Amino acid sequence: METLFQYAYTSCIRPEISLTRVNEIVQVSRRNNRLAGITGILVFDGWRFFQYLEGPEDAVRRLVDKLRLDPRHNNYVELLSSPFAGPRRFHKWSMGYSVSADENLLETFTNLNASELIQNMPDLVANIEFEP
Repeated sequence: METLFQYAYTSCIRPEISLTRVNEIVQVSRRNNRLAGITGILVFDGWRFFQYLEGPEDAVRRLVDKLRLDPRHNNYVELLSSPFAGPRRFHKWSMGYSVSADENLLETFTNLNASELIQNMPDLVANIEFEP
């Protein structure tokens, strides 16, 4: 079993960013994550993101460094950053994507500790869009 690294955060989209850009971000992320061996999910509620990433530590950390500097979002809050002994939780998706109509769902996740976050992540994937 491979040793992996997991990372999760929430952030808010900047108001001047068009919501149509989110779909473009997802498409580019899927391609880049596949090449880097990263899997995970992105949940968007119209203004806030939750993202969970898993994969080789170096690859995940490089991506996180880019995300932290990405001008398209603000209010960046790290929720989880740690190695784990696999298996991958989201092995099917280089970037599973879901839009949530529940405005309170992602706010709830920002108040969980790391183990509660992992336990409650299945609530986020109920409507994940499978990749083509």
